[in-house]
Amino acid sequence: MKTINHFREGDLILLNLDYIHEIDWTANIIDFDWFYRVTQAGFDYSRGEVIEIATLRIGRKDDLRYVFNSLRRHNIDIIYSMGINPGYPKYVKVIVKGNVDLSTRFLAQELGLLEVYAYYANGVEHWGFLAFNRESIDQFLKQIANYGKVINASLKALRVEDLITANASRLDVFLNPSEYKILKYAFERGFFNIPRSISMDELSRELGLSKSTIDRYLRSSLGKILRAIIGERQQSHN
Repeated sequence: MKTINHFREGDLILLNLDYIHEIDWTANIIDFDWFYRVTQAGFDYSRGEVIEIATLRIGRKDDLRYVFNSLRRHNIDIIYSMGINPGYPKYVKVIVKGNVDLSTRFLAQELGLLEVYAYYANGVEHWGFLAFNRESIDQFLKQIANYGKVINASLKALRVEDLITANASRLDVFLNPSEYKILKYAFERGFFNIPRSISMDELSRELGLSKSTIDRYLRSSLGKILRAIIGERQQSHN
């Protein structure tokens, strides 16, 4: 594991994580090549569910059937699936729904981490998370070790001020209006200060939005800014 021991106050920390989630559907599929990129995800807190929209690349019809069966065996419902192209290798758009109890994504959110990317390939999950302190990352890594094996976890120090200031003139170009409004408000109200000047609960009340909605917009906007500065870490698959 590659780590950085010292961070400046106000640093935003990028965690790049390679993880074998041994109790999840992803860890069981290692006999053939597949690639699953999450394009959008969210939570239904009232039902205790996580919903994921993704694109799956698969080489054969039997392999596709195997992936779907693995999802179902782990109590993950396939709400929607549609092939994007004829023949194989095939790209399939899928929407799945599962319980939050053993969700890496949900645990990260509960500890205050913001998701930047998620893709799974050949039994390994690859994640990118933003965190506002080292302690939340350490706690997150400790907890997920109970459910699988961390292959690699590398940390990179960033500054929210640098991310926002460097892109100030074009934030409203590549962020949608809601992302821009909420990120700007949270930044000006001190949500990114160390310690925070305003909590997520207070932001929720002031903006008249749910915490999950604010989190989604912050995660999306910071992810876009981060990718604009350091480029995509995600692997390119054709």
